[in-house]
Amino acid sequence: MQRLPIPPLAEQHRIVAILDEAFAGIATAKANVEKSLCDAREVSESISEQVLDSGGGDELPLESVAADDCSLSYGIVQPGNDLEGGLPVVRPVDLTRDVITLDGLKRIDPELALGYQRTKLQGGELLLCVRGTTGTVSIAAPELEGANVTRGIVPIRFNPEQVTSPFGYHLMKSAAVQSQIRENTYGTALMQINIGDLRNIKVKIPPLSQQNEIAKRLDTLREEAAHIQSLYTRKLAALDQLKQSLLQRAFSGQL
Repeated sequence: MQRLPIPPLAEQHRIVAILDEAFAGIATAKANVEKSLCDAREVSESISEQVLDSGGGDELPLESVAADDCSLSYGIVQPGNDLEGGLPVVRPVDLTRDVITLDGLKRIDPELALGYQRTKLQGGELLLCVRGTTGTVSIAAPELEGANVTRGIVPIRFNPEQVTSPFGYHLMKSAAVQSQIRENTYGTALMQINIGDLRNIKVKIPPLSQQNEIAKRLDTLREEAAHIQSLYTRKLAALDQLKQSLLQRAFSGQL
């Protein structure tokens, strides 16, 4: 058994003092970075809301701006077991990226979806989580045409004469809409929002002619925010690495 070298007691006190001072500095630096990250997010959200409001418009219930063939309904309640080569279904656990493709989706017996034609996907819909992490929004890729969703997701297709798809995406992710979803979410073990409450959520719709320009500005803002967040995240990782490096140096007699 290899024995660890134990330095004299005085040397141990010296090393501990160095580590305590260094770790205190690292903790302060991390707190500052985390605060800056939080501030950056708040500023980004505030600017996003200002951009959304810049177009004006009336507040309308969500169901009033949905496409005629979009009933804002729940998906398949009991999707059953996986079936190789079966019908692809999107579940709340799949909404981990902006655009959902066929990759990694569960596949089920197509007969289980026969009673859920209202939630059959055309591709391009917004997929809103209404069970669990309510408010999460993703986009169905075109290749999902013919697929379906489970109970925890409501597909949203907007009336193209009222809402463009790019604007609708930012609209559903906006603080104004997300706060209403949180207010109407209930439950303990499983959080969810009633379909009636979802249909009555108020959305502010500017003139159609302004929506794509607003969406472009929000896309740019989102990219900038993601870049800033990445920088801060790397700084936090670097501080953690510095802490581990100091510990390694301390136990190898290099301090």
